[in-house]
Amino acid sequence: MKHVSLVFLLVLSAGIASAEAAAPLPAGQDFGARLKLTRAVPLAELVGNPERFEGKPVLVRGTVSDVCQKKGCWTILRDGEAQVRVRFHDYGFFLPKDCSGEEALVEGRVKIELLSEAKARHYAEESRDSDPASIQGPKRELGFVATGVRLVGRD
Repeated sequence: MKHVSLVFLLVLSAGIASAEAAAPLPAGQDFGARLKLTRAVPLAELVGNPERFEGKPVLVRGTVSDVCQKKGCWTILRDGEAQVRVRFHDYGFFLPKDCSGEEALVEGRVKIELLSEAKARHYAEESRDSDPASIQGPKRELGFVATGVRLVGRD
């Protein structure tokens, strides 16, 4: 009987620990697909080793620092010095153009790409603070293709 009680206690405590680890995500306004992942990878970790995450589903959290001012079809997510450009899967949804400064949870896949000078200038033209003329030559960029975004605290 001791063994059965011990096994039950271990199973019960493991269930409690996993429930604590998978705390619910903060509320907010969702765009795109429903978020499925519950643990966010620090953006600095993703930026520091993007190859480790490339092509795999991942959830990141950060602050929206820029948004396409034409359609809301891309955004820059930042956490400290780490940043990534987020585009939306199949151009299927957009973010409000006034969401800069808001906290966001973003689920999707990492994409490492080489942007042509023309594409990099195009992004700069749509940005609030970039100078398209300052871009010279192709630019390696860590991108993120989001399937879903939650703007935290926005109803």
